[in-house]
Amino acid sequence: MPKVYMNLGSKIRRLRKLKGLTMEELADQSEVTKGFISQLERDKPDPSFSNLKRVIEALGVELTTFFDDLEEMDKNLFSKKERTGIENGKGYQLLSLTPKLRYLEMEPGLLVIRQNSIYETSFAEDEGFGFIIRGRIDIAVDGEEATMTRGDCFYIFYDNTLKIKNLTEKPAEILLVTY
Repeated sequence: MPKVYMNLGSKIRRLRKLKGLTMEELADQSEVTKGFISQLERDKPDPSFSNLKRVIEALGVELTTFFDDLEEMDKNLFSKKERTGIENGKGYQLLSLTPKLRYLEMEPGLLVIRQNSIYETSFAEDEGFGFIIRGRIDIAVDGEEATMTRGDCFYIFYDNTLKIKNLTEKPAEILLVTY
């Protein structure tokens, strides 16, 4: 079986779940049967181009985008060297721990905050979870404040603001997962 078909089903399943659709709802929107979607997600049929196109369009994804990163979808392991991130000049760096993957239900990142620096962001539509790997921080979430250290964790519901200040002389490291 060609490589492209090996990743097709898992990518369609991932996109369907991200859109919050059942197999039946996707089938209705794609004008195919629920059984076809089920088989497609398990890489069983060799779909016609027109059926596949309807399913992908019902998922709200451009055909070219869908196939551009298809081979990267099944990657499970990532080295430190592959991390990408932003250094914004405000005293923190946010590194993607799963670079180049699209259509994820969650996005794990490593937040590194330099000494006495502050990271602040709004969770308008997402939720998130954080685990302090290294350092001592002051944290504020929706009016709730605390000082936390290695091993402590926090949760952010959507429509909240997160503010973290590093209290140590060394960089604080936080595993930050948004979804």
